[in-house]
Amino acid sequence: MKTRRAVLDQQILQVEDQFVELWNNMATLWGISPTMARIHGLLYITGAALSMDDIMERLAISRGNVSMNLSKLVEWGLVRRVHKKRDRKEYYESLHDVWEMFTLVAAQRKRRELDPIINTLRRCKEALSPEVLGGRADDDPARERSQRINDLLKFLTLVDSLAQKFFESHRGLREAIALLAQE
Repeated sequence: MKTRRAVLDQQILQVEDQFVELWNNMATLWGISPTMARIHGLLYITGAALSMDDIMERLAISRGNVSMNLSKLVEWGLVRRVHKKRDRKEYYESLHDVWEMFTLVAAQRKRRELDPIINTLRRCKEALSPEVLGGRADDDPARERSQRINDLLKFLTLVDSLAQKFFESHRGLREAIALLAQE
């Protein structure tokens, strides 16, 4: 017969596994690999500082895969290295603040996805400018395309500016969302 503690421990383990699988499924929304998401999910849900060996054992992932993904998570700022007294192993723990985590993920996605789009649109705008095309810039096809590019560039530049304001402080993002959610 299982003790009440053993039943509770088993239930917590099942919830942790469900959470890690949820994070795995959300990986594509975050623009990260499923393995990176599973590692982060485990660190976040347990709230514990885990060693590479702990993560490998719990998620059945190779050392190289864990190492590579932990490096990325540390680089993103979602996970940090911690040291335990009298232990030579490195341990890793997740940020606890969900707003800070979301802000970091959104900033990375902006850097990898939105910034290149804006840069490409600026190059397209330049390629259709009167300085490059001369008198041909007034031709209908060039003018129409230039207008479409300008409209999209204005919109994305506005989104970029708004994102920058949010990324400066995750508190700003929280306040903006709370304001938008009010009815």
